[in-house]
Amino acid sequence: MHEVAAIKGMCSTAVQHAQAAGATRITHIELTLGASGHFTEEAVRQHFELEAAGTLAEGATLAITWLPATYQCFSCLEQFQSVGSSESVTCPRCASAALELAHEDVYYVSSIDVE
Repeated sequence: MHEVAAIKGMCSTAVQHAQAAGATRITHIELTLGASGHFTEEAVRQHFELEAAGTLAEGATLAITWLPATYQCFSCLEQFQSVGSSESVTCPRCASAALELAHEDVYYVSSIDVE
């Protein structure tokens, strides 16, 4: 449910800024999200489409920038960054399983294009 509230908030923020600028439509929205396992691209796009329906953001294209999480390999102790889902991340050096050490739990609207 955290994801739904986050997407709702980002969509609302974009619409508020567009309205304040006197826009009649949002054509493009860029989101920045921390790759912490809380979001998947598919879920973000689905929730965004639902939240944007009936608003200035309906039909807007969506671009997502992922901020990487930091991992450490269980076998070789290599530390590395990845934007992949934490369940599927493996060490780029030895392909062993890795543990997530840190991530940026952020989500925000980076930019919007309006008409």
